[in-house]
Amino acid sequence: MQVAEIFDKASGKLPMVPKVVQELVASFHRTDVNSDEISDKVGHDQVLTARVLRLANSARFGSSRKVGSLDDAVLLLGFDNLRVLVIASGITGATLGIPGFDMKAFWLRCFAMANTAKLLAKLAKLDAQLGYTCGLLANIGELVLYVAVPEQALQIDKIVAGGADRIATERMLLGMDLTELGAELARRWNFPDEIQEAIYNQHDLLNEDASPYALLIGLATFLVSGFRNEMSVDEMLVSLPDRVLERLNLARETLSAEMENLKETATRTDDLF
Repeated sequence: MQVAEIFDKASGKLPMVPKVVQELVASFHRTDVNSDEISDKVGHDQVLTARVLRLANSARFGSSRKVGSLDDAVLLLGFDNLRVLVIASGITGATLGIPGFDMKAFWLRCFAMANTAKLLAKLAKLDAQLGYTCGLLANIGELVLYVAVPEQALQIDKIVAGGADRIATERMLLGMDLTELGAELARRWNFPDEIQEAIYNQHDLLNEDASPYALLIGLATFLVSGFRNEMSVDEMLVSLPDRVLERLNLARETLSAEMENLKETATRTDDLF
């Protein structure tokens, strides 16, 4: 099966993200983004505004004061955090209601990935907001499978639940995997090449051409999976892949000092919906 065939099967059923989300994702390397303009655009979408404020008041972003408006979000959280709130709210809102898919569990994993990737990006002196978005979208290809071939997607989930590797199982049964589908969905959403490449190469960490953001979400997957399977901080620290740390200019000592924070971020399960 080819990627184009999967998307043909999903034609007319795939979610589309709001235009303001596309604009914000495209703005990571711009310095002329106007927070008032973005707030105004988001404010015209009541559903998106409600989701942004709900997420702003969750434990993941919540400040010491309640965020009651988009202006409050900018004032209390800063524009960068508002930007990722809008992106996260727009994407999660666009993907509701796929039959047979545990959307809540999926997005809990995605937010764990996003926040872990954001923390790693800060430590590696990369763009934390871009790292967050790459982490959030790392597994978005799963949604494409459930929309296009739900019976096969359910079969894959059952095999993976039995202990099989997801990427290997998808490649065996479909001839492709979620990284290819996720990268193509990001392309169709007009997200930057940088995000598409990170999604595509996230599991190919020995590829010398893989970007720092691909390595970043690959490492985030490593941490989230390990900590959610009850690895200790010490076990995780000694098992981190040296080559990936070297390419990200991350010293093991630096990660050691942040390992408790990384564990807390990777295992947090606050309600987002």
